[in-house]
Amino acid sequence: MISNPFLSYSIAMVTPFKEDGSLDKRGIQELMSYYVSKQIPALLISGSTGEQHSMTVQERIELYHEANRLAQGKLLLYGGVASTVTKDAVRLALEAEYANLSAIMLGFPPYIRPSQDEVYHYVKAVCDATNLPIMLYNNPARNGFNLEVETLLRLVHDFPQIVALKEAGDPDHVMTTKTQLGKHFKILSGSDVSIVDYYEKGYEGITSVMGNILPDEMRLVVKLLDDHNIEQATIELGKMNEQMNLIFQIGAIKTIKFILSDQGINAGYCREPLGKLTLQEQQLVHRTFLG
Repeated sequence: MISNPFLSYSIAMVTPFKEDGSLDKRGIQELMSYYVSKQIPALLISGSTGEQHSMTVQERIELYHEANRLAQGKLLLYGGVASTVTKDAVRLALEAEYANLSAIMLGFPPYIRPSQDEVYHYVKAVCDATNLPIMLYNNPARNGFNLEVETLLRLVHDFPQIVALKEAGDPDHVMTTKTQLGKHFKILSGSDVSIVDYYEKGYEGITSVMGNILPDEMRLVVKLLDDHNIEQATIELGKMNEQMNLIFQIGAIKTIKFILSDQGINAGYCREPLGKLTLQEQQLVHRTFLG
């Protein structure tokens, strides 16, 4: 049986860019030092929060290798892989393996709205190319494609290295899906706001966005959920409501980068069309996070 490296708590890393839009290697170094210092158990690099679709294939490959070099084995690294072109997804998966990442999160081709059969062959091509464990990422709101349960079951049956699903679609089928796939298969969320409710629906963890700026607080919530202490997890998550609402209202990626940079950690800029916080937004963030 393929080992399952997907933990109940990981963080979706932001990618630092310079003001001219180029990849900021110094920023990568500072961010990796920050995550290691916070004893983050696992990190998703080049995911949605990492602005993966703004990056070239070569930039993503460079990020894989640089992040692994800087992590020095102190945390697990999941490489975000997704493309509208299958051969590019295959290349990214191969490079994630060459970079000695722990696993990959395989997203589906955005915008083009492939069929279930076309996605099956997209996933098959990646699985045929790499031995890394894989978590599929179903995000219909962003991709315009929804992975049907029947397709998921077929893929997991045919490719045992698929050991997890990050489900950002309908949460109501998670419990029955897990029953069919067994205890070894994990279903994770990417929604900090909904994580307590999602655990009650059968989810077993999160790749957290809020963990970038509130790593200890989100770790505690997940530990309480893992321990089935729903009541206390609800209380702890509730303490972050104002902060979460503000961040997602303004825009999570640029707000996280601003907060980290404000703390002296070079998280860089976003690539346009994402912009900077306005002065009013900066003041609101300062009031909300610093009191």
